Amino acid sequence: MNKAAPPARRSRSAPEPAAAEPAAPAPAMPDAALAAPRPHGVVEGWTEHAVWGWAQDPARPHEPVAVELWDGEQLILRLRADVYRPDVPAGDQPGSICGFSLPLPQHLLTAPRHVLHVRIAGQEEDLANSPMIVEAERPPIGWVDFLNLLPLVESRAAAATTAVQMKELLGPVMGTLGRLLPRFLEIAEQGGEARADATLDLAFSYSDRLGELLQDFTARYPLLAFPESKAPEVSVVIPVYGKFAYTYQCLASMLKVLPTTPFEVIVVDDCSPDETLFLPSVTSGAVRYLRNARNGGFIASCNAGAAAAQGRYLLFLNNDTELREGWLDALHATFALRPDAGLVGSKLLFPDGSVQEAGGIIWRLGDGWNYGRGAQADDPRLNYLREADYISGASIMVPKALFDELGGFDTHYSPAYYEDTDLAFRIRKHGLRCYYQPLSEVVHHEGITSGTDVQGTGAKRYQLLNGRKFFDRWRATLAQHRLNGQEPELEKERGVTRRILFIDETTPTPDEDAGSVAAVAHIQAMQRLGAKVTFVPSDNMAHLGAITQALQRIGVECLHAPWYWSVEEVVRKRGAEFDAVYLHRYVNAFKYAGVLRAAMPHAKLIYSVADIHHLRLEREAQVTGSAEVAQNAVALKTRELQALGTVDQVIVHSAYEGSYLAGMVDEAQLNIIPWVVPCRPSDAPFAARNGITFLGGYRHPPNVDAVEYFVRDVMPHLRELVPGVVFRIAGSHMPEHFHELAAPDVVLEGFIPDLQPFFAQQRLMVAPLRYGAGVKGKVFESLSRGLPCIASSVAAEGMGLLDGEEIAVADDPRAIAEAVAWLYQDEAAWTRLQQGGLAYIERTCSEHAVTERFATLFARLQAG
Repeated sequence: MNKAAPPARRSRSAPEPAAAEPAAPAPAMPDAALAAPRPHGVVEGWTEHAVWGWAQDPARPHEPVAVELWDGEQLILRLRADVYRPDVPAGDQPGSICGFSLPLPQHLLTAPRHVLHVRIAGQEEDLANSPMIVEAERPPIGWVDFLNLLPLVESRAAAATTAVQMKELLGPVMGTLGRLLPRFLEIAEQGGEARADATLDLAFSYSDRLGELLQDFTARYPLLAFPESKAPEVSVVIPVYGKFAYTYQCLASMLKVLPTTPFEVIVVDDCSPDETLFLPSVTSGAVRYLRNARNGGFIASCNAGAAAAQGRYLLFLNNDTELREGWLDALHATFALRPDAGLVGSKLLFPDGSVQEAGGIIWRLGDGWNYGRGAQADDPRLNYLREADYISGASIMVPKALFDELGGFDTHYSPAYYEDTDLAFRIRKHGLRCYYQPLSEVVHHEGITSGTDVQGTGAKRYQLLNGRKFFDRWRATLAQHRLNGQEPELEKERGVTRRILFIDETTPTPDEDAGSVAAVAHIQAMQRLGAKVTFVPSDNMAHLGAITQALQRIGVECLHAPWYWSVEEVVRKRGAEFDAVYLHRYVNAFKYAGVLRAAMPHAKLIYSVADIHHLRLEREAQVTGSAEVAQNAVALKTRELQALGTVDQVIVHSAYEGSYLAGMVDEAQLNIIPWVVPCRPSDAPFAARNGITFLGGYRHPPNVDAVEYFVRDVMPHLRELVPGVVFRIAGSHMPEHFHELAAPDVVLEGFIPDLQPFFAQQRLMVAPLRYGAGVKGKVFESLSRGLPCIASSVAAEGMGLLDGEEIAVADDPRAIAEAVAWLYQDEAAWTRLQQGGLAYIERTCSEHAVTERFATLFARLQAG
């Protein structure tokens, strides 16, 4: 709900005359007279053919009053205001008969200039927004004609006796200057002259006094040199009316935290009466300046800026804001993250750092609520991407094509207020969604432009008037909302269908381990089914900066210290709100399933096995011959079976794991759900690639063993079969002793931040795991990147991959080396496995396939 300066008067073809000077104080009146309500009304709009609004006598609210149209001192016509207006109350009634529409008699408006007044009959005072100026259309004048008019303007100025008369003369001159000055400065800058210097030279050439004023101005406001903007992705539209110091402060803060996304800035000046006219003198580069021909209000300025924009996205920004790092980039990135986004808005902060608004709620009667107002900015409730009823237009981004298609901000709400809320509702009706993005933070000096008094005479009063209009338009939609103040925690995200508490040991790091990849993929699948996911890291409750923000960015509420210190505290304070708990990995299921069952008997428990740990240990014992590992496997199996028996639903990633647990878990409780793996193949051809690689996180013992095994036992055979082939070891948390394995054909790559170019250079992936359990993320990663894989039986277990068509399976050292040599040298076979692997990923691990399996799981929870 935004603000702008209201128009003082209206004209079809002439510049805006300023408001009249204050009248002398009226004589004191008796208290009874002061208390008596007077007839009143508002002119709401006009065209060349009619003027309309409402008028009412509060003393007789059910009797229509007579409304008159005057041209100067001449009465033109009188009509009754007898149209029913549901938005204008009469006493205790919701509506009244008070509307009018007066025709403008064109045959009487023949003079060059008319001052039209709308009044209630018997009163000498105009209704609000009256009078208006109507001037006859004139043919355009030439340059010589314009020069000849200047002496006439000066003579009229010399004869003027009031400020109003002077403003009528200065208005057109200032408007013309506002349109010419930016072009002059652009040309001067192209010629090598600084903008401030060019302005001063121009001013001093005509007037020493003007030059001195501008010299002081440029000294107080140093040049803000923005980068050039030749192909902006985002157009930042800043509507302004006066308050130049705030506009300059806003732009200065933007310069300190420049976005990485290409952008331009369009400052739309709504006939400001201050230094705003000279903004082009102290800005350069991406900043463009437009000055309206006449004052039209916030909506008109925003729409004018949008019409001039070159970017694919529009970012509407109030001038009384200060910007923080990432403010624009976070909004822009959300559209790629959420293809259904139609509008994305920022977190608004007060200057003291507390929250002004974290997304808005609209209640059943159309009144708004700035959710989070007064809270601390790091409150977990306010720091995750979520849908909102609306986001205040102080900082919102919209695709330009969508904004244009919807007709921009609706002038039904002119000059300001509720236009942003109405836009959000129209976007949702269009089938898209409105998102609050807390990673975009903007400090907003609330009330600077239009004040805060809705009962006063400033633009803020339109908040009440337009609130009625909004309610009338969206009454049916609002009927589904709660009344003011009821259940704000539910109303702030009304589209949520279920609430799930997700517990893992640590905050996911999907660029480091497959378990994290699976966790994030499952979170997003549940979100696609309408679930809100709240994440708790059981082992480390700290906010981990960018790692935690990565979850918040995709819409996950992350609970962390100092707001919460343990899973138990979360359960105690908020357990009642969750419909289900997702326990990721064995350790969390074993530790918390019993506690949750007792504390949250209403909630269903989901256990994602991730890895059958006792099976992995049994295999490790077989490979290493360790009696200690074998004993640990027996103890761990008892605990895992205990966890399986405590929960409502179990998730495994592969068919093999499903068959292994078939006798331990009821069929109706067992769900085989892989994780989403997008296909991202490189177009690098066979001949352009060289070398083989292994990828893994080396905190996982099977990966360490696989690398050591490959270098020690497989590489000697491979050197014989394919001399010179290079084995590259990649992945996070590489142990120090790996340096002992390094050789000219064994390269330690370490952690790879961007796998795409790395995989595009490799010819093959190897996964020679000798023990382990569960689906192997490295195999998924390899196939999805179009990199054929040679895997052991353990690595390919339970995935249903066809040997020789989608993957190559080999176990002993010589067989692995021969499989590598075959695929490394046979381009036809390499291409067949590349295409087969991609087809497998698309068939098994697509977003649709994983989401459908979660839909089945949710149906089971509902039935149970």
